[in-house]
Amino acid sequence: MNENMKNGLLGGIINFSLVLVNILVVTVMWQMAGVPYNGAFSVVVFCALLGTLIAAYYHLAVVVAPSIILNSFLCYDLVISQGFAWQEVMSLPLLAGLAIILLMLSGKYVMVVEALPKYLEAFIPVTLGVFLIYRGLIMSHMVIASPVQITAMGSFYDPLLWVSLPSLLIILALLFRRREYSLLMGLIAAVFLAFFYGLISLPEHLFSLPEGILTTGLQFSFNELFRLAGPFLVVLLVLLVEGLTLGKVVKRNGEKILLTNGAASAFGGLLSGGAMTVTEATVACRFDSKNPIPPAIVSACLLVMLLFCAPLAMELVKFPVITGAVVIGAGCCMLMDLKFLPINDNISILAGIFTIILVPVWGSLTAGIGFGLIIYSLLMACNGRGRELPGLLYPILGLFVVYFMCNI
Repeated sequence: MNENMKNGLLGGIINFSLVLVNILVVTVMWQMAGVPYNGAFSVVVFCALLGTLIAAYYHLAVVVAPSIILNSFLCYDLVISQGFAWQEVMSLPLLAGLAIILLMLSGKYVMVVEALPKYLEAFIPVTLGVFLIYRGLIMSHMVIASPVQITAMGSFYDPLLWVSLPSLLIILALLFRRREYSLLMGLIAAVFLAFFYGLISLPEHLFSLPEGILTTGLQFSFNELFRLAGPFLVVLLVLLVEGLTLGKVVKRNGEKILLTNGAASAFGGLLSGGAMTVTEATVACRFDSKNPIPPAIVSACLLVMLLFCAPLAMELVKFPVITGAVVIGAGCCMLMDLKFLPINDNISILAGIFTIILVPVWGSLTAGIGFGLIIYSLLMACNGRGRELPGLLYPILGLFVVYFMCNI
């Protein structure tokens, strides 16, 4: 086997492992939100497969996977906490993805990006990373509800904590060495410990034919679109920022990456697989970023095989604590890869700090990001700098104000 074939095979396997972790975690989230498990698993895998093929078509050294942070926001914040139906929430990645495609094809995305305050490019990734860590700590039982304060430390007598804590230590140890497979190793450790403690067992049938795609797909609903205007903006902002940030990391094909991000997310909403986003294909970029097709083919073949493994993956649904450490690790990865912008404006710093703090405290990306933008605009106006605000920012602020009024 020559060097190129080895790199393609190794790249495809490791890229698949990155996607696999996201698929398992996000499937658990959507099952908790009410989506039938078999359908959720099949459509999430199928959407990841479509995204991988789209990225390969554009010769991009990226991986397309279900977004843990966005789907966590859609499931926990909107469905579980606020009571929206999962069919209504699926309209958000669909519309946000279509909006990005239209912005890219019309060339208007530059105008939208320039209208956004610069602090968002630095503070949104920080906020997403902190939010993921907070969600993961709760899923892992390391943080629990308290009758005397908002949260408290979990009990070391809780057996579920001893599933997540060792796996988290493994993830952090491997992250320190910048190992690409750290999240996968942590997930394997958590599954092994769950077996050891008798929490899960092997299913009677290890494999099954894919099912649920036709019944779960195309279930999006626009019934509550007015009340979901604020969350729609959040999904759109996150997709834009993640695409732009990744374009700077790989230092090429920024427009194609954004277009892939939009197309993958639109397919995710259309087929009820949730929000899909691009991320750097680590091995492909390091070894042969000019030819990402072989790793993409390997990843696509493995995703096709994964479609038949629903019974195995279904065991994880019983105990979401198994994936808690992985969610924490994903948040740590976001924070470790940050490239902070030189922000010397005190108004931007204050708005960013409020965003970072309020998102986990309120448990809402929409409220935290929206409140930060409103604070930013008000402080700019109070300091005589209102004319510096782009005109396009005002309708964005209006939609966030409507969101707050609908949820008071």
